[in-house]
Amino acid sequence: MKKYSNNNWGLLLVSGLIALFYGILAIFAAQGLILTIVTYFGALILVASLVMLYGVYSNYKHHFFNTYDLIQGLIMLILGVMLTFFSQHSLQLFVIIIGIWAILVGIIQLYTAFNLPKSYIGKPSFIINGLITIVFGVSLLFNPFEMARVMVVLTGILAIVVGIILLYLAIKLKGLRVKIETDL
Repeated sequence: MKKYSNNNWGLLLVSGLIALFYGILAIFAAQGLILTIVTYFGALILVASLVMLYGVYSNYKHHFFNTYDLIQGLIMLILGVMLTFFSQHSLQLFVIIIGIWAILVGIIQLYTAFNLPKSYIGKPSFIINGLITIVFGVSLLFNPFEMARVMVVLTGILAIVVGIILLYLAIKLKGLRVKIETDL
């Protein structure tokens, strides 16, 4: 039996519109968007930690105490409070941690590159990538909040490009009837 289908165009259309909306929001409201996302994420972690701590207490009452769950719940509680009530400082700390991590990864890449045989074809790529990663890490350390905003703007630009592509595909798919052969 032959069946024709073009009903996925709506999903592509909605996905494209969502990507465009996020992209525009990320470009024009990057700072507010970042802090809002961090605050809501912190609130979710805070609620999850309270639920986890209640579970620890409930298990304790039934003689199933788990120290690791208690420690995890307390760490989540502290993280949730920090992210919810001290969003900007938490975000800066997070970006600084990413910067330190990037510097370490870049150093490891350079170390690896310089220990590769001279005949290895990808050696220049390792060196270039290591240097770029170190520069990225250092830039995150000097102005963490501004770099976070830049990263959100870059994801916004990418989201707009993806959104436009998805809208184009949705319009093309709507006008195109794809022939699907099915066995019945």
